[in-house]
Amino acid sequence: MAAPQVRGTFPQLYDNVEKDFKAILRDTLKELPAISRKLFNEEKSDKKFERRNTITPFGDVPEKPEGDVYAMDLIRPGYQTDFTHIEFGMGFEHTQTAKEDDQYDILAKATEWLAFSARYVQEKYAARVFNNGFSTQLAPDALALFHSAHILKGGGTAKNTLSTAADLSPTSLQNAMVDVQTDTKLESGQLVMPITEWILLVPPALEMLADRIVNSSGLAGTAENDRNPLKYRRSIEIVVWPLLTDTDAWFLIPASKKMHGLLTFNRVPVTNVPSDVDPYSGNQILKIRFRRSWGDEFWQGVYGVPGA
Repeated sequence: MAAPQVRGTFPQLYDNVEKDFKAILRDTLKELPAISRKLFNEEKSDKKFERRNTITPFGDVPEKPEGDVYAMDLIRPGYQTDFTHIEFGMGFEHTQTAKEDDQYDILAKATEWLAFSARYVQEKYAARVFNNGFSTQLAPDALALFHSAHILKGGGTAKNTLSTAADLSPTSLQNAMVDVQTDTKLESGQLVMPITEWILLVPPALEMLADRIVNSSGLAGTAENDRNPLKYRRSIEIVVWPLLTDTDAWFLIPASKKMHGLLTFNRVPVTNVPSDVDPYSGNQILKIRFRRSWGDEFWQGVYGVPGA
């Protein structure tokens, strides 16, 4: 447990010290935008955990020669996914003396800084879905979220990553667009309507390359005069997320959140717990907490590549 905030650990709390103090984030730099809100479907939860299930619809209708009996099929369960909410909390304690001598009202803004820390952590945990998407972030079939051989309940496999990992390039992005048209399948194996409006999610190291690939009128990186099909055949918005940890990984997410299974449950929103006063020292104690979970209820619709 951390010691309470006293004047000795923050000299600006002495009210007779004439110094100009600036909170860089508030006065100069701005908080990161909440990228996760653009990517994840969000729902409220009133349960300890949330369980989601998918369905395996009918297979292909077979040929039926005249007079033969009808083949019968069943609607079957697909995969089950549990979202277990994680609890977060942090506190801040300061002395009565520090509060009295707080000439810059630093302690008065403590709850704002706690809330900022909470929002930042929520973004980091949302980014972990992508950062761990090739390893420990699992799809409902118990394989990595981005995998080249997802197991379909109705038989067979499908993929939402390149068969051979590749760095972001016009060729690799075009190959990804082929994959999402030919391998985005229901659990029964049927193809679905191809997605044409995408978010290309990249770390800062790929921002300029992504812009050249997506927004060049001609083929990027060549002397040819052919037009760029990625610009004219698809609608692709580039979103840069500094919290992505792999500098050459890239991801495709449908622009419409209705077309993918990325999901976050808000069990308890960011909440300022009523402040307490230590009965022995008189120190004031401020606390903040929230409960939330992040994950994917199905892999279809999203696509990721770890780079070469």
